[in-house]
Amino acid sequence: MDTLVPVARRANVPLRGPEPARVRWNLVVVVGAALLIGLFGYLTRWVCDDGLIFTRAVEQILAGNGPVFNAGERAESSTSALWQWLLVLAGFLFGQPDTSTISWVLGLLLTAGGFALAVDATWRLHDPRRTAVLVPCGVLVLLGSRPVWEYATSGLETGLTTFWMAACWWLLVRLRSGGSAKAILAAAFTIGLGPLVRPDLALVAAVFLAALWLTVRPGWRLTLGAAGAAAGLPIAYEIFRMGFYGIVVPMPALTKNADASMWGRGFAYLADFAGPTLLVLPLALVIAVSVPLLRRLRGRRTDLVVTLAPVTAGLLHLVYVVKVGGDYMHARMALPALFLILLPILVVPRSKRAGAAALVVVVWAAVFAGFVRYPGVGGSAPGVDDERAYYTGWTGNAHPADSSDYIPRLHGLKDAVTAEVGSGQRSLIYQGTAPGLNNVITTPLRADVPGKVMIVGVYLGTVGMLAPTDVGVVDFWGLANPIGARFSFPTVKPGHSKPLGNAWLLAGYADPAAPLDPSGNFMIRDDVTPQQVAAARHALSCGDLAEIQRSTREPLSFKRFWDNLTGAWHRTQVTIPPDPFEAERTFCGRP
Repeated sequence: MDTLVPVARRANVPLRGPEPARVRWNLVVVVGAALLIGLFGYLTRWVCDDGLIFTRAVEQILAGNGPVFNAGERAESSTSALWQWLLVLAGFLFGQPDTSTISWVLGLLLTAGGFALAVDATWRLHDPRRTAVLVPCGVLVLLGSRPVWEYATSGLETGLTTFWMAACWWLLVRLRSGGSAKAILAAAFTIGLGPLVRPDLALVAAVFLAALWLTVRPGWRLTLGAAGAAAGLPIAYEIFRMGFYGIVVPMPALTKNADASMWGRGFAYLADFAGPTLLVLPLALVIAVSVPLLRRLRGRRTDLVVTLAPVTAGLLHLVYVVKVGGDYMHARMALPALFLILLPILVVPRSKRAGAAALVVVVWAAVFAGFVRYPGVGGSAPGVDDERAYYTGWTGNAHPADSSDYIPRLHGLKDAVTAEVGSGQRSLIYQGTAPGLNNVITTPLRADVPGKVMIVGVYLGTVGMLAPTDVGVVDFWGLANPIGARFSFPTVKPGHSKPLGNAWLLAGYADPAAPLDPSGNFMIRDDVTPQQVAAARHALSCGDLAEIQRSTREPLSFKRFWDNLTGAWHRTQVTIPPDPFEAERTFCGRP
């Protein structure tokens, strides 16, 4: 057995380890990446109106009303289930039902932690002995992209997404040389959380799970155990979703037509992301410099599988984003793909080419992140907005990082809600078409509508925050409205293409005995007649539309849960003609 012992050990000579200076430099790269994204994220901190939608759901949970947007109406307004429940935990621990400030702080911490994990994993991939000097090529591309800074906060789940992808990458790299059964199960469980981070990340999770199996090659028992660890919680939550809400996907997925094919709009969204900052140039340069490194992995099957996993996942996710037409928020939906594609080359061993590439990327970042700005609020493609620029302008605050920065913008609606709640009257409150956002109109509320007061929300998150938890919010754009989410409008701007319309608004929420406003000052300038309102009201009482309302408003008995569960797939497929007369013919059979 002596022959198996290294010579240095037999001679009591310590094995040569990594040089301290090199290790210190590489640690500076790891920690520096986290500190820099933390700094840049803090300098561009904000919470968007969509982030406040999560805060409203958190308030309802902490108030004891369940994971809903309105008490008495089961609609899943939160796209990221895991982000919602993390905010619930944070709100409970800190005693703050308004988690708007907590959301951007937690998002920033998760982003910084994700950067540190990801860089450390890439260091381990290229330098198992931790002896080479590393050049932060890919990291510089990320740090030079302002949207990466801006969505490090925002109140949305982007920070959680970054941390989850980084954790999957780190676990996969660590398991290249094998691992215990517990380590493999833990990795499978972590990767399996993808659909709960965002439903579209199920695609990324599937690629990482396949790479995990190819890397560790477990036996059939461990394979089954890993599959159970990965799928257990997502499947359990899906059963809950179907039984509680009565549909298969979160409500925003219906509103945004998440199964649509809009390739032209998707490519325009991609161009809007990469074009203004010439992102393709530093990205192509860094990839080209890294090709020789990746070629050396061809003879090491495990390393090659691990390296290609995030790239494959990123490209597939990008294809999906392009297919569904992108998003209305500039860059947001393209950021996961950028992060994934760069993971294997966040840092690379030092070479003259890598050093030169890093220098070019630094110059690019200084120009486009420091001086050249995105075209503006309206973006460079139709239906794509720079959301941070819009909301900083709308609130008049360079850092709108709390719900209190938004509510004053709708002070008229807040005053109306306070007055109507204090009067004890059951009212529907909405905005008129007079100049400004505080021209408020009220009308008596239907007797069967949950809540003593309902307020119509164009800015759903903001209106949700100015309304107490026992005051309902009618989502004008369908993100939390079971009827509006199913309208068959074409998607022009995701999340903003399905206005509820005055006929449906009055039919669904106004007292039938109340006369139409004689001035015609409804929420939007569409002509509405008593006949249209009557047709919409009749349609709501028939067939699938009546069942959709029962699935969300009936008390949640075991029978209701079972009916919701077994009918969830059909309800998810229901589409509603926006025209009240056509809807009446479709669902009531009236000629």
